[in-house]
Amino acid sequence: MTFSGARWTALGLFCAAAAAFWQATKLSRWGFDGPGPGLYPQVIAAICMALALLVLALDRGDPTPVATDDDEAVARYDLAGPQERRTFHIYLLALVVLVAGSWLAGFIVTSLAVTIITMRFAEGVSWRATLITAAIIALAGVIVFSWLLQVSLPEGPADLAFRALLREGGLL
Repeated sequence: MTFSGARWTALGLFCAAAAAFWQATKLSRWGFDGPGPGLYPQVIAAICMALALLVLALDRGDPTPVATDDDEAVARYDLAGPQERRTFHIYLLALVVLVAGSWLAGFIVTSLAVTIITMRFAEGVSWRATLITAAIIALAGVIVFSWLLQVSLPEGPADLAFRALLREGGLL
């Protein structure tokens, strides 16, 4: 049995789902008034683990590359050129920054950093357009999610300073 890209992905999904399931088992599945906070994460993690095991068992290996209408598409990582690999690695870095940044730095800094990484370094957009877009995305995210929808966003030093500035100006 060779490990194709699909099998490696399924193995990664299985490990992530097993960790999520383990964490979800610490929450109650059911309470006296109905489903508890751990029921949905446990069900989703179990489904992900089952699907990952299915792919691990039934995958036939890497398919032969197919012709597509997208001339820039790369079917497999090992067939990608250096520029495509660099772009892929930059997107992976943006994903790591998204996860770690939301925990450490808060929403505003993380949304700015992820937008700058993807637009400037992965896609090659100019600095001016990147910074304007990043600011608009961060501001729109705070306005829509935090203020209008009342979603609790991760807070970091920049978020707390932004809120203090709005309170001083009488906007909050």
